[in-house]
Amino acid sequence: MSAFHYNFAIICRVPNSIKNRSIGSDQYADGIDVDKAREEYETVREVLKNCDINIIELVEDESYPDSCFVDDTAVVIGNTALISRPGSSTRQGEVGEIRKVLKGDLRLNVVEIHNAKATLDGGDVLFTGKEIFVGVGKRTNRAGAQAVAEAFPEYAVSMVDFSHCEALHLKDVFNMAGKRVMAVAPGPDVQAVLRQMQDVADFPYQVMQMDSRLATDMLYCNGHLIHHVRNEMGDKSYGALDEKILWPRHHIQMTELSKIGGTIASLPLLITRSRFPKNIISNIQDEDLGYFTQWKRGDV
Repeated sequence: MSAFHYNFAIICRVPNSIKNRSIGSDQYADGIDVDKAREEYETVREVLKNCDINIIELVEDESYPDSCFVDDTAVVIGNTALISRPGSSTRQGEVGEIRKVLKGDLRLNVVEIHNAKATLDGGDVLFTGKEIFVGVGKRTNRAGAQAVAEAFPEYAVSMVDFSHCEALHLKDVFNMAGKRVMAVAPGPDVQAVLRQMQDVADFPYQVMQMDSRLATDMLYCNGHLIHHVRNEMGDKSYGALDEKILWPRHHIQMTELSKIGGTIASLPLLITRSRFPKNIISNIQDEDLGYFTQWKRGDV
């Protein structure tokens, strides 16, 4: 199968305990509406189905309030799944059920992290279809990034210093919006990371500069782009998608889950399971996408 084509997604229902999660901003003093959060999750599930993805839905685990954000629990590329070691010790128990599904049900090649000092969140690993970037910062350390390089030796893996970025995860501010198209959040801290990525990248990408982090939160799969609704993205970023994205789009409202840092990209663990294990074939061509900002080293 080709890059960004998936046939399975593991998702996990929203637990009641999510309402006990701390919320940093005073504007969210009323906390999380669990019913609305579940509606948002269910919308994502249905959109994924409409993108021809088979859903494996896990029952919520009240012991882990963040368990619905399954993308942090593993890194899956092709038939290989690297089990993460979340940087927050309160989340490390979440990987057990994910391991069972990946190994027992999907029969993937499951790789474990053996370095006891390593930490790795899946949200810090950005697969571009050509190579892999790992953000080393709050939740992922260099040993965790090294584990990614060892698990996927067929791809170039580049570590970028993410420690000075305000965001928690790399994919909070960088996401693929299409083949060779990278959506980037605003801010000098993000631009500094972008310059690092440009310096170490083996391939060029088209940069789509968004004007908010919510606007950057998107998921490209099976030729479709899933992103926030207009009132969450802002007119400017939404208009940019109208103008520049020519492939099918789906609009998701994420008001509640966003309060605790939840993103569209963090809800599913997307999987390309081929009948016969092989590397993902990159279908990213070197065509000129001139309506995007060109990726140039040292030019942000």
